[in-house]
Amino acid sequence: MRIPNILEVIYAPQKAFRKMAENPTIIAPILIIAMFLVANLGYAYVSASKVFVEQTVPNGLNQDEWTQNSTLWTSNAQMSESTDVVNGSKYLSFEYYGNTSLAFSTINTDRLWMKLDGIGTVNCSNPNGYDKLSFRLKRTSPIAKPANVTLQLFSSNSLENFFQSLDDDFADSTYNAWANETILLASENWSQTSSTPKWDSITGLRLEFTWTEISNQTILIDGLFFHGPLLSGIDLYGTSYLLNVVFAGVMQFTITWVILSGLIYFMSKSFGGKLVWRAMLIVIGGTLITMVVLALVNAIATATVSSVNYPFELVAGFRGEATADAAYNRILDQTSWVDIVGRYGWIVIQIWTAVLCSVAVHVLAAFSWTKSFLIGATAYVIDLIIGSFLFGL
Repeated sequence: MRIPNILEVIYAPQKAFRKMAENPTIIAPILIIAMFLVANLGYAYVSASKVFVEQTVPNGLNQDEWTQNSTLWTSNAQMSESTDVVNGSKYLSFEYYGNTSLAFSTINTDRLWMKLDGIGTVNCSNPNGYDKLSFRLKRTSPIAKPANVTLQLFSSNSLENFFQSLDDDFADSTYNAWANETILLASENWSQTSSTPKWDSITGLRLEFTWTEISNQTILIDGLFFHGPLLSGIDLYGTSYLLNVVFAGVMQFTITWVILSGLIYFMSKSFGGKLVWRAMLIVIGGTLITMVVLALVNAIATATVSSVNYPFELVAGFRGEATADAAYNRILDQTSWVDIVGRYGWIVIQIWTAVLCSVAVHVLAAFSWTKSFLIGATAYVIDLIIGSFLFGL
């Protein structure tokens, strides 16, 4: 059996199924599996090459580890780990923020500083380095805003650093509320202590707050990340991702094929049908050519979309934040066509497959169309339910 014969299932299913039943060779389902894998690989490759995720340091696998471990910091303040953390309704399920923030508290002074070391070397140079630094700050004492706020970034050692005033950022800060700070790196806004600091070797940072009057101060910091480079799924996972797609595709097709064949066989037998297991297995494998069509449709629809960027503001952001909402809405606009095709295409394919199963029963068991549709559709619905548990379909 050749591919043109198998494609007859699409436009002349009865004729194709009769040929398969008369000559039940395993070549037919093997060819369909091969076609499905090629189509699924194409869909996976197009999807992975279209989606770009903004990378971070730390990478988030251990959440915001720099603001969960006070031993990484030095300060003129008393340091402690606090359960007062950034929270809210996240857009994505991946949790960047942990269960603690760091609190820095001083008594009877007009200055509070905190310094982070031991982060390794972070490349913040243009054009391929990490181009932004973001963190969340919360001032719980005093009510008065700091008069001056300075951020320093160290290059190799504490004597070689870049520095920038954050006074304008804190001019509109709210007492006892988390403020989201995002600072552009390697820009003209930075000054430097000498000509030696390099943006490609940032090794630590220091924040300093000063007030016009002596008081008790407490400042919390959470969610500290460098971020910037955008990498696709292919960049990140390469061939390992595609190999996983192949393995998952073979498992999905094979399990769906065997379960559906078993259901139709036993249901047909219970209605008095006389079926040959081998012929029925081959014909039911032929009905799953619809999986090939669905993968191709999804691949073509995805290929029409321009690159989709998932910025840090969305990946680690919360509903209600302006930057996260804007990024989410932008992605919705870009992918709305793919979502529509995927949603309605899936429904059409499921109905089509149920019809093909019914035609297969009619050919194999010589039942009436009513009985054939009852068996074919019921078996496929049960198969879908089982598949939803096994594959999350």
